Order: sequence, then C-alpha cells, then structure tokens
Amino acid sequence: MHHVVSTRYGRHDLRLLGVKPGATAHQARDLQLTMTLEGDFAPAFVKGDNTVLLPTRSMANTASAFLHDHLEADVEQLAAALAERLVEACPAALTARVAVLEYPWTRVTDSHHTFMTNPSDRWTADATAHRGRPTTVVSGISGLHRAVTTGSAFTGFLVDDYTLAEQVTKEDRILHLSGDMWWTYGSRPTDYDRCRSEALRAFMDSVTDQRSFSSQHSAYLSAAAVLDACPDIHRVGVRARASHHAPLDLSPFDRGDQGSVHLGTDSSYSSGEVTLTRGV
Repeated sequence: MHHVVSTRYGRHDLRLLGVKPGATAHQARDLQLTMTLEGDFAPAFVKGDNTVLLPTRSMANTASAFLHDHLEADVEQLAAALAERLVEACPAALTARVAVLEYPWTRVTDSHHTFMTNPSDRWTADATAHRGRPTTVVSGISGLHRAVTTGSAFTGFLVDDYTLAEQVTKEDRILHLSGDMWWTYGSRPTDYDRCRSEALRAFMDSVTDQRSFSSQHSAYLSAAAVLDACPDIHRVGVRARASHHAPLDLSPFDRGDQGSVHLGTDSSYSSGEVTLTRGV
C-alpha cells in the first residue's frame, strides 16, 4: 500500500506590473511571484477529489488584487499579506508560501512617468503563513555584483597531487564577486526598505580598505558587516560566486608595467556560502 508523505501545489513565476497614475508622478512595481500551498491535499492527488483545492487561477487573481491594493507597500508586507490571505482561503492548507522577486523601477529625477530599471539587482521577499502560528519573512537581494582591482589574495591553500600551486597562488588579484544575500529579523522592522538599503550599503562597503584572503573570506566580511550595520537583522546568509581574470602578456607589443589587461573567464567560477547569526 502506498503512503502519501506530503502534498503541495501552487502558481509559479506570475509576472505582474502594477502602475498607479498620480497628479505629480506615476508609481510602478514590477514583480514575479510564486505561491505554494502545503497541507492535506491527498484527496486531490490520490482520488482526483478537487474539493480541497483552491484553484491556482484564484491565487493569481488574489495576487493581482493585492498588488493593486498594496502598491505602495514594502515587498515583504505584500508577500506576508498575500500568504496570510491564501492560507485563510484554503482550509486544507497548513502553510502558504509566497516568494516575490521585485525588479526595481526608479523614477528618473524630475520626471512624471519615466523610470530606470536595474539590470542586475533583484529584491526578494519570502513569506510563509502558518496556520495557528506567526508568519515568517525572509528578505534578500539577488544578482549582486562587486569587484576589486587589488587587495584580494589566495595563498596557503591545501595541496594535493592535482594541485599546481603556480596556477592558483595569487598574492594580489582582481576579484569579481557576484551572488545573493538573504536575511531574517529578530522582530519585524517598521521599515523593510530602509533595512534593505542599509544591508546593501554594508555589503558593498564591507571590503573597502580591507584585505581579503579568499572569496570565502570576502563572503564572511560581507555577512559580518551586514549584521554590524543592521540591528533589525538576526541572521544573514551570503552566497558568492567568484569570476577569475587571467593577466595577458603584452610584452611582445612593448607595453610596460603601467596598467594591465586581463582575460575574463566567466564560463567557470568558484563559489562559497556562509550564514551568520547574531551572538547573544
């Protein structure tokens, strides 16, 4: 006899653009949402009994209505309100999870309706509404990029039979880090956007005038700086991808030591992930 261990379903990658006209300026929010319900949906999966299912089209309609009603809210507040509504609307659900990816639009200064869009950074909010328990929220930023042209090294590493130390040893190097950052709160902040701005500023400034001894060390310095700068944040994780640059030999072309040119090797990269929590 077969036993159902767990059941979940939902609506994925719903892209919504909310626009609110105004006398002085327009507002715009560009979001991608994934909504998942988890609970006792075994009758639908096993017997085809759909009476326990809230249609995913209804979930999409709810998201559209909530974006209309919460266009000015922080993305975390929108995700939490939507998750709480979904778990309320579906009695068989034990949890409703809403993951939102926001593509930030920033209105051009002195413009009524022209916006700039950032091609890399994405704001993330992941809210889970639990039946009978408080809603939990995880915030983050994906698509982060930061590069340094000096102050990064990699020496003193483990060597085995397949390690060519001369390939790896770098007393000083160019380091391009990309990756993601996420965090949870000790208590819900009054201003999620302010907290996000502080976390981003701390992340970007974390290696300023500090020497890094590996991309892993850079990830730790970044996470520690966020905890130091943001008292509302209790736990922070950083996932970093390091793209390497190989120096080119330009001596055949009579190019001296004043500057250098490096070949990017983006097809392959190294990675590291660290999670820190605030000490008691």
